[in-house]
Parts: sequence; structure tokens; C-alpha cells
Amino acid sequence: MLLVALVASAAYVADQMFGVVAFTYRYLAFCLLAALAFGGVWHACFRKSALAFVLVVFGILAANFFLPPPSERLLRSAMLKVTPGTDASAIVDIVKQQYEDSPYAIPWIHEDQAGGFDRVHVSLLSQKARNCTSAIFLVENGRVSRSVFSPD
Repeated sequence: MLLVALVASAAYVADQMFGVVAFTYRYLAFCLLAALAFGGVWHACFRKSALAFVLVVFGILAANFFLPPPSERLLRSAMLKVTPGTDASAIVDIVKQQYEDSPYAIPWIHEDQAGGFDRVHVSLLSQKARNCTSAIFLVENGRVSRSVFSPD
């Protein structure tokens, strides 16, 4: 049970720092695999109620979907929606759309040029002092070529 609590708290912290729940299907797969692994250990040790234990562990890990999303998850979701080939002018609209009904302020959005690339830098610095979590979109010929998530 202690190990389940440790994994659940690590998943919660990972969502707070990196927004991992934005990877919806991958996170659900993690929840399922972790629950099955813990259920297998439970069954090997106690030989009863393994299915109930699997469901409880899955529910604990999947609870992150029902908790209020941190700003990092919203930023990561926006980053995932801006796929390579997206018009660079759509980045601002996608970010605003992600933060529309949230309690967070719109992230700081800045366009600049560095290393021979045009960049669109979306930072959470405008929301909380010293929070440098950001998404950086590299732009070539007016289209997004790559995106990078930079956690604080």
C-alpha cells in the first residue's frame, strides 16, 4: 500500500510539474499497467480480492483526471494541439482557447528569433513569480516545425 501511495503521489507531482495527464491515452495506459502490476503482486501475496485492488489502484491513479488541471497541464495540452505544420499565427488562439475557462491568466506569449529560428515562446512567468515553465515553438516559413516543453 505504501508503494501505491508513493506512485500516486509521484504521478500527482509529475502532473503538477510537467502536465503529464495531457497525454490522455498514454497516462491511461500507465494507470492500467500500474494497476495490473500492483494487482499481480497483491494476488501473489494475498490470493484474494486482486480485482478489487486493481480497480482501487486504477481509480487512485486516474483521479488526476478529475482534479482541477494545473496550468502546466493546460500549457502541455496547447503544445500538443500545435502540431508540426500548424500555421504560427494559430498558436496564440490555441493557447487562449486552452486557458479560456480556467482560473489562470493567459500565459506570456513572445515572438523572437534565436539560433536562426523564429520562435514563439509561451511562458507561465505571467502567472506566478519565478515559474519559468514554458513551451517553445520553432517556426520555419510561417509554420511550426518543432515544439519543446521546458519545465521549471
